[in-house]
Amino acid sequence: MDLALPDGRVMEYWEGGDPAGRPMIMHPGTPETRLMGTWGHDAAVAAGVRLFALNRPGYGGSTSMGVPSLMGPARDTAAMAAQLSLDEYAVFGLSGGGPFAVATAVADPRHVRALGVVGGTGPWRILDGPSKDPEGNTCLILHDAGDVAGAWDCMRRDVDRAYGRLAPLDDGARVDSFLADLADGSHLLEDEDYRTLWADNLRVVLANVDGSTFDNLAWGARWDVDPRDVATPTLLWYGEMDTPCPPAHGRWYADRIAGSELVVFPGEGHMDVIDRHWPDVLGGLLAIWE
Repeated sequence: MDLALPDGRVMEYWEGGDPAGRPMIMHPGTPETRLMGTWGHDAAVAAGVRLFALNRPGYGGSTSMGVPSLMGPARDTAAMAAQLSLDEYAVFGLSGGGPFAVATAVADPRHVRALGVVGGTGPWRILDGPSKDPEGNTCLILHDAGDVAGAWDCMRRDVDRAYGRLAPLDDGARVDSFLADLADGSHLLEDEDYRTLWADNLRVVLANVDGSTFDNLAWGARWDVDPRDVATPTLLWYGEMDTPCPPAHGRWYADRIAGSELVVFPGEGHMDVIDRHWPDVLGGLLAIWE
């Protein structure tokens, strides 16, 4: 499904779960699309949640946004909720979608009733150091200096290089190659339904790298949102053994979002945190809903 945003751009979204349930909007990770929301459909039905997942700018048929920003997609999310007549809703973000969920709570405080960050990235250059991704950091330095166009071109080339190795592979090899650094020993990679979902997702991602480029700049560069401005009840879920988004990222959010609760799953890595705890996430958000 898609809808027209106030500035004429288009946003694609998926809807599932319980049609009569409390609405929750999911910001997928990076690089993930609305398709990943389908993994939570059964849990949403069981919890009584009307679940939405959106494509941020540049993913699939969602129109690209010129200037990378956390607040831009956050305002798009608020506009989506308004068009769908969601007078109140929860928002949560997985991995790279975490900062966008936080921004949505800041952008739409009158309607967001609960906020969740599931293995969400924080400002990684501060928390992990620029040596974690020197190529990406080169692009972000351009952004810091005000050269947004140069930063975009630089990051797009970086993303193209990273994804270029995936293009010639078949679905199975592509999924294995992409998720190799994220799996952290997860048994999810043995689930054929999960693998098929990721194969479908990667086909959309590789067709247009604008979405990944946008995300990497939006949460990699200086943020245009301050988590201290979140006034919504908040839950944070992280994995003890998560390499891409370790618990230090969760503690960073917890130190800044008043009253937030940080949950760390012992022994778990990134994939298990974001895709094996849907009942915990949906049930937790319902429990703190105000």
